Amino acid sequence: MPVLLVALLIASCTKLDEEMFSDVPADQYYGDKNSVIAALLRPYEHGHWCGWDGDRWLLQELTADQFVWTQKGKHGYDDGQWIRLHGHNWDVRQGQVYGGWIGPFQGIMQCIVIGDDIAKLDYTTMGMTAADQKQHVAELRTLKAWFYMFLLDFFRKVPIIEKAEESKPQSEPAEVFAYIEKELKESLPDLPKNGNVGRWDQAGAASLLVRLYLNAEKWAGTAKYTECAQWAQDIISGKYGDYSLDADYRGPFRSGVGGYRSPENIFEFPHKLDLYNFGWMYNAHMHYAMRYAFDNDWSSWNGVHMTPSRDLDGNIYNHKLGKPYEKFAAADKRKQSYRTTSANGDYEGFFIIGQLYQFNAARKFGYDSTKVVNGSEEYNGKPLIFVDQVGRFSEKPGGRWTEGSHVATGEENSGVRLLKFPWLQRSAGLFMANSVAEIRLAEIYYALAECKYRAGDKAGAATLIDAVKKRNFSEANWPAQSYAANIGKLTDDEFVDELGREFLGERHRRPDLIRWNRFGGEWWDKSADAGDKTVFPIPQQAIDANPDFIKPNGY
Repeated sequence: MPVLLVALLIASCTKLDEEMFSDVPADQYYGDKNSVIAALLRPYEHGHWCGWDGDRWLLQELTADQFVWTQKGKHGYDDGQWIRLHGHNWDVRQGQVYGGWIGPFQGIMQCIVIGDDIAKLDYTTMGMTAADQKQHVAELRTLKAWFYMFLLDFFRKVPIIEKAEESKPQSEPAEVFAYIEKELKESLPDLPKNGNVGRWDQAGAASLLVRLYLNAEKWAGTAKYTECAQWAQDIISGKYGDYSLDADYRGPFRSGVGGYRSPENIFEFPHKLDLYNFGWMYNAHMHYAMRYAFDNDWSSWNGVHMTPSRDLDGNIYNHKLGKPYEKFAAADKRKQSYRTTSANGDYEGFFIIGQLYQFNAARKFGYDSTKVVNGSEEYNGKPLIFVDQVGRFSEKPGGRWTEGSHVATGEENSGVRLLKFPWLQRSAGLFMANSVAEIRLAEIYYALAECKYRAGDKAGAATLIDAVKKRNFSEANWPAQSYAANIGKLTDDEFVDELGREFLGERHRRPDLIRWNRFGGEWWDKSADAGDKTVFPIPQQAIDANPDFIKPNGY
């Protein structure tokens, strides 16, 4: 079986039509340990792209209540695709829906091809052991299961492919669920505990089972909260490796900076500028002028921001869902405006709101409060002040101001910008040095808390959430925020809000809303769904490519 030879740390996955650099038989390629590891890591690189660079993130976040890509004057209409995602009006030809299909399947095929190659090699001739070989095969099976979880979540009925160039009809959701479960359980014993950064280990595989069981009722039709709770408790108890909650609210998101590794991150994708970029999260979210504030020359598109909490008059919307910025308590450390606090990559806050100032080059961190950053569109030559609102304020009282607050009526300063994933000083070699946490121990705590809450153990759920949440508040402010001390505050609606705060921007929101029967609800510029939109339609491109096997999924 031929193997695709691609340099390990290149951005080849930034497009779907990946370039084949060379195609050689496996028996000529796998000549030493380095070539084996290079092949093994190739699907991981695709996995990073699949999870954190575009369509999959957009499907999980822009269809939910916390993020939106507004049209900003002449920019960002993009054939109405963002309006359709926000309003749940996609169809079989929506580009992001096809991306949700093809991206995971590309990763699955890489895992299959390389896994088949590796299983046939004689590791002893390359200075490795049979245990190494089992581990590598187990890693690829785990990664393949992770890719399949996207497909089960998005489409439910998908083909289970186990051989290269194989065509098969779609399996029922329960069959896909069982296949993922089997792959993870069979792989886990051959994985190490506390493995290398960016590689699947036992806790990672166990955490994927927690995700699978937590969503089993929606994904496969049978609730498995008991199984979810047991696996989550075992992870927390250290059965599959030593992990602990980070004492610092920033810790999981600055892992990798200056050699720091967060003890909370069970699985993270590492980054390095110009080798393994985390650029999309910057390109899509940041204003063109933010490079002047953040000591870098990276381009950006000024697209995604948080859904507005306030209407055109400054009043907080009365929808239960959405309003993400306002749902953070004023005393929450995360709600601070983002700024670097040292030349070594220290920072505070998760958000950009209000006046933007230029980077303080003299101090090599923070802002120079004497130098504002100006806009370039509606506020050309005027101070750039980000607002938690969407509307054509620059045209008030004429122009399109009268249209109100909608996805199509944004301006260049519309919306709070998320900087949970920090953008540190390029001059200090810190820009894009941070990893992105795919699985945090906090997720396991919240999953176990949800299982306990659903079982009627509200006190147990409150204790678990508090263990994570406490780091976001000072000692003086904590008593008023504790769920255990204020147990009446922990309602269904509050649980959904708390999930939104803790996992903001981490590709959790759509499945969380679906699991809590909120996805069809009303939020800013979106009315309640007329029908079930919790599953995406099989994209027309997938059907056209293989009409004998791929059929509409009935949604």
